[in-house]
Amino acid sequence: MDSSHLLLLVVVAAIAFDLMNGFHDGCNAVSTVIYTKALKPHTAIFISAAFNFVGPFLGIQVAKTIGGVINFGAADPNMMARLVIAAMIGALVWDLLTWLWGMPVSSSHALVGGLLGAGFMAMGADGIKWAKLTEVVMALVTSPMIGMLMGFILMMISRRILAAIRLDIERADGFYRKMQIFSSSFVSFTHGSNDATKVMGIIALFLAAHYGYSEITVPVWVILACALAMAIGTYLSVMSMRLVRTLGEGLTTLHPVNGFSAETGAALVIFTASRLGLPVSTTHVVTSSVTGTGLASGLRSVGWRTFRDIILAWLITFPFCAAVAATAYYILSIISG
Repeated sequence: MDSSHLLLLVVVAAIAFDLMNGFHDGCNAVSTVIYTKALKPHTAIFISAAFNFVGPFLGIQVAKTIGGVINFGAADPNMMARLVIAAMIGALVWDLLTWLWGMPVSSSHALVGGLLGAGFMAMGADGIKWAKLTEVVMALVTSPMIGMLMGFILMMISRRILAAIRLDIERADGFYRKMQIFSSSFVSFTHGSNDATKVMGIIALFLAAHYGYSEITVPVWVILACALAMAIGTYLSVMSMRLVRTLGEGLTTLHPVNGFSAETGAALVIFTASRLGLPVSTTHVVTSSVTGTGLASGLRSVGWRTFRDIILAWLITFPFCAAVAATAYYILSIISG
C-alpha cells in the first residue's frame, strides 16, 4: 500500500477516535452546568464545542509526550500504520461500550492502553519507551487525586466565603450558576488542550516513522483536523445525557457552588498538566473533583457505590484496551499480509 493510502487510513482512524472522544467525554465538561440548570443542554454543549476547538492551539507538548511512548525509529511505515490503527480500535471499542453503560471513563487511559498493546504486539518490549510510559501513567494516576483535593479545597473556601457574608448555599445559587458558565468553559478549553493533542501525537508518530523524522513534529493541518473533530464530537454529545446523569446524580448532591468548585479545580489541574506536557484524563479529574466537593460535606455526602463502579471501570480500561489493540494488530497483520 502506498504512502498516501497509509496516511489516509491513519488520519481516518485518528479522527474517528477524536470524534468519539469528544462525544464520550464532552459531557464531562458540562455535566454539572447542565445538571444545576446553569445552562440549557444545547447551549452548554455548543459553548463546550467552541472551547474544545480552541484548546488544542494552546501547545503541542502533550502530543510530543504521547508520541514518545513508542520507539518509532524501530518501525517501518506499514508496521506503524497498523500499530496506530490497532491502538485506535482498542480505545474506540472501550469508549463505545462505556458510553452505552453510562460510565465516565478515561479516553486517555484507553488510548495509552491501546498504544501499549499494539506496540508490544508489533515490536515487543523494545518497541516501548518504558521511561516515557511511566511518566504518562504517573500523570494519569496522580491527577485524579489532585483533582479531588482541589475540588475539596475550593468547596471549603466557597463555604467559608458564604458563611462570612451570611449567605446560605440555596440563596447563592443564582450567583454560582452565572459563575459556572465561566468554569465549565474553562474545563472545555483545557479538555481540548489535553485530549485533542493526544491524537495529534498519534498522527505525528506515524509521520515521524514514515518520513524518517528524528523527533515528533505536528503539522498545522493535523492540529486543525484534530481540533475540529474534537469540537464536532463534543457538539454531538448533546444527543446523550447518560454521563450527565452519572456525574450529576450518582456522586453527590450538586448545587451550583459544587459545580463551580469542581469545574474550576479540575480545569486548573488539566491546564497545568497541558502546559507541562503531561497527558491527563479530563474524565478522571472532573469526576474526582466532583467527589471532592461532596467530601467537603462529609463522607456520607458521597455516593460511594457509584464511585466504586467508576473506579472498577477505570482499573479495567488499561488492560482491556491493550488486549483489544493487540488482537486488532494481529488481525491487521494477517489481512495486510
